[in-house]
Amino acid sequence: MGYKKNAFLEELRKEITAEDRIFTTNYYDLVIRINELLDRKEWTQKDFAEKLGKRPSEISKWLNGGHNLTLKSIAKMEAVLGEKLIVVPQHKNSMNTVLKTAVES
Repeated sequence: MGYKKNAFLEELRKEITAEDRIFTTNYYDLVIRINELLDRKEWTQKDFAEKLGKRPSEISKWLNGGHNLTLKSIAKMEAVLGEKLIVVPQHKNSMNTVLKTAVES
């Protein structure tokens, strides 16, 4: 029985695409980060929902894998939490650099 079970699990593992594996890993890392920040701030999901202007049920979907988060929704969460959720290496021609250069000119 153990061999059949292992063979079945191995077949399932082979069917998971690299894209799905990356998405799942990134999604749950993001959810863990959000929950850590909520704990640090002593906020409930309901508190977070109110600050975002969302229904608690929507936040529950976001934090339980039932939603494909957009960059816009992640940016809104970062603004409310006051913390970065995703760190992307800055390119020398990033928007911040362009804006800073324009202001200094």
